[in-house]
Amino acid sequence: MIELKDVKKDYGKGEYITHALQGVNLNIEKGEFVAIVGTSGSGKSTLLHIIGGMDQMSSGIYRFENEVISDYSLAKLQEFRKKYISFIFQNFALMNKYTVYENVEMPLLARKVKGRKKIVMDCLEKTGISDLKNKLPSQLSGGQQQRCAIARALASDSPVILADEPTGALDNKTSDEIMSCFEEVLSNGRTIILITHDIEIANRCQRIVRIEDGKIV
Repeated sequence: MIELKDVKKDYGKGEYITHALQGVNLNIEKGEFVAIVGTSGSGKSTLLHIIGGMDQMSSGIYRFENEVISDYSLAKLQEFRKKYISFIFQNFALMNKYTVYENVEMPLLARKVKGRKKIVMDCLEKTGISDLKNKLPSQLSGGQQQRCAIARALASDSPVILADEPTGALDNKTSDEIMSCFEEVLSNGRTIILITHDIEIANRCQRIVRIEDGKIV
């Protein structure tokens, strides 16, 4: 599904250049649950952003279902993200003035999807927060906010979910519950790529990819 060949990403120029990715080769199959691990500054977030079309690589080839994404313009990358990618961030990225229900409905409104109520409620049921649908994010615990972010990703029905340290701000019990949510999602054939510092979280995934100094080791 995802193929990266000799992908490089540089920031800055001249003596101030940073080689964030240095020739990354990676294949990810449809329906895989992959953890990307590495120390801070190793390049794992840069790699996730390139896979998600949030950043352009300096050189190399990125194919998604045999389509060459590395040739895309910024405008075309935006369309690619909207169609294929859902993001889950450590800081949840919820809209504070909107209820849980409204946050989950957002990607459906953006795509003018019909039958939104059933889709939203199904996703809230799957993540165990249907009883919180009228609450604002400020009224939720960290774990509940992360469940809302996962429900929003589910509602978008994107084939790929990218999660950047989704359990980083949560306690062990809540982290375990969040990982169980991800494992439930896999039964629907979604592909999940997760960044984590926590090896116990990584061990819950099907495969671990370690990156250091911009290279897969």
